[in-house]
Amino acid sequence: MLEYFCSRLEGLSVGHFRLEVQNQSSSITPQSIIRVTMPSNALVEIPTLSWHFNMKTSGATGTNTARLPNGIDQVLNRVEVSIGGVSVASGANFYSVLSKAKDIVDGAELDAGMNHPEIITTGANNNYVDGTSLTINETPTSLNNSAQFCINKWKGFLSSVQPPILSTDLMGDIVVTLFLDQANNVVTSGDGLTKALFKTSGNGDTVSYELNNMYFTIKAYSMANGVLDQLYAEQMASNEHLEVGFLQYFAFRDNNAGASRFNVATQSLNRIIVAHHKNVNPNGADRHPVPAAGYNEITDEASDRVLDFGKVKYIHPYTQFAEPGTTSKNLYEWQLNGSKYPMFRATAEDLLLITRQSGIRGHVCNETMGLEQYKKDNFVSCMKLTLDAPTARYIQGLDVRGTSLNGYYNIYNNNNAAGNGVTIFLECGSSLFISPGRQVAVVQ
Repeated sequence: MLEYFCSRLEGLSVGHFRLEVQNQSSSITPQSIIRVTMPSNALVEIPTLSWHFNMKTSGATGTNTARLPNGIDQVLNRVEVSIGGVSVASGANFYSVLSKAKDIVDGAELDAGMNHPEIITTGANNNYVDGTSLTINETPTSLNNSAQFCINKWKGFLSSVQPPILSTDLMGDIVVTLFLDQANNVVTSGDGLTKALFKTSGNGDTVSYELNNMYFTIKAYSMANGVLDQLYAEQMASNEHLEVGFLQYFAFRDNNAGASRFNVATQSLNRIIVAHHKNVNPNGADRHPVPAAGYNEITDEASDRVLDFGKVKYIHPYTQFAEPGTTSKNLYEWQLNGSKYPMFRATAEDLLLITRQSGIRGHVCNETMGLEQYKKDNFVSCMKLTLDAPTARYIQGLDVRGTSLNGYYNIYNNNNAAGNGVTIFLECGSSLFISPGRQVAVVQ
């Protein structure tokens, strides 16, 4: 309705605003907390909130290396949104894992100009950030307090809120809180710049990262006429509130030795996403960059490559997702309150199809990813429980508020008795109700 009434507007102006963080903006270390408040009494487009910063690694000495991850949003552990002091979306832990998993399921959104999508090896020609030759630490040049990196694609409330343009004078202050991850889940460490040493980490250096020159930007509008205010008033008069839909995620991490249990109470369970970790806790000798399956390493020739694999590519071990080892053939299934999804025990090959059919962006997925690359580096499975819910406006998933969902993720024929690290994300359709007097309430 809003789009229909706003199809012809007069007196519309568009602006981009810079927002400063509430705490310090420089010398930010791992596991810090960052807060920013969105403009009040403004018509803001919430998904355009962007976090700008400069980031560098530290701690590598001698011939050792320390590199930023493949995806700058790996610096985040959790993103929380509160309105008027009420926690609207507390945010799932393991945000970086969720981000990588959703990129596999729904299609990658990384921008090489802002999001640092690849681990940089060595040489000025390989450095797509500032063109300098990297050796030990990665320290992008920051002139006049510039910020080379930007996180402008979010997972959860900030990206999925519907409608995306909201008038903040209807509610209290919208505060976004970012929780940074520990250094081992962000920075990789290698013993040198050669092919053999770049992917090993026998050194004892304690590598870390630091953020500087932080600020936020957001897009806002103003209207000369009262069309929007009238629509809000009519909606509140007829329904006593405005309903704003959004997606949020709940995370469960387990050492799966055959079955992992999870539970949730929600009005709409839309999807279940499972990421299988090769190494759920990289540290010490496990911090090195991992060569991506099917791609080149440093100094390799590209003449024998097919599809899109003719380039150098490394990934961070924390977000390397691999199928668990087995002496026969692993089989997988979800079990929700006794019902099985799918209706058979699926192989990894079956899961790839089911995951592709559970994506929300059609064919934006990486269609040149081979089956071997899926099972070795991108083994994320997804089960969709809705008919067709392209946005958070659609409440179609399982309603498990009356009886809390008891779910299991089962792996059969797994020969690792010690178990394998898995992170399970439950994608839920939630509703924010905005009432007169700036009152807000959330239905999970």
